[in-house]
Amino acid sequence: MYPILLTIGRFSIPTYTVLLDLGLILGLVLTYYEGKRRFGEGETVLDLGLWAVIGGILSGRIGYVLANWNAFAEDWLRAFRLWEGGLSFHGAFLGGLLVLTLFALRNWQARSKSAASSEAPPARAPSFLPGFLELSDALVPGLALGIAFGWAACLMGGCSYGRMGEGIGYALLPDLYGIEAPRFATQAVGLAYSALLFAIFWLLRRQWPFAGVASLLYLLFYFGGMFFLEFTRGDEAIYLGPWRLAQWLDLALALLAGIGIIILWWQAYRAPEMPEKVTSEEIPVETEEGSSPVEG
Repeated sequence: MYPILLTIGRFSIPTYTVLLDLGLILGLVLTYYEGKRRFGEGETVLDLGLWAVIGGILSGRIGYVLANWNAFAEDWLRAFRLWEGGLSFHGAFLGGLLVLTLFALRNWQARSKSAASSEAPPARAPSFLPGFLELSDALVPGLALGIAFGWAACLMGGCSYGRMGEGIGYALLPDLYGIEAPRFATQAVGLAYSALLFAIFWLLRRQWPFAGVASLLYLLFYFGGMFFLEFTRGDEAIYLGPWRLAQWLDLALALLAGIGIIILWWQAYRAPEMPEKVTSEEIPVETEEGSSPVEG
């Protein structure tokens, strides 16, 4: 709708880039304060958020290039031109998840080493899962806000546009190339849905019964909603059978999140003290050199 925010001479500032960057910055700010609320300080969780963003951008670009290899085969150097745009959301999510896993693993190893060297070791050895779940829950508000800004960026820039047609939910909207036509307002629906999820999970951030509920519920509702929203999209995509590849990934991630919630609830019902809650003294943990659990 408004692909260019500002033009100064020959220099143009894309609205898409401004909104995307603003979403990343505000999402990291929320991540810092959520880490401070949960663990007593926010620097380590902010570090995790920064690394997750970097990992997400790299893996998102790799996923986009692989999905559109024909467009890059003749000039593979274009794959490194990130400023030209083109990221796979699912690739970015999986890259961020990998960073979170490595971060939590490094932190767990440091905790285990500290517990083993302690003169009075704890009755129960530190486990990996509680720390992973606590960290993932701390990322939810920032992630939800960033995704909402991402949909706003697509609405302004024309990406992820809807199918052409007429009726309720359709409006005169441009595609990625600026061609206006009656299209389903996919980006507006995605923005409204993701903004609603952010508001709900922000208001309930102190109410979750145990670690992992916030992150798994968010993934269940977001990817479940995106599975149905994909039916309205009109942009080019890879199809596997009747569905877009993104829909298969949405469905798989939503199902995995739902199974995870059932497992955690079952464990909590059988043993109310599980999964154990990670305290502010356990996250973050300094290494012997005094550095953060994730090194730059």
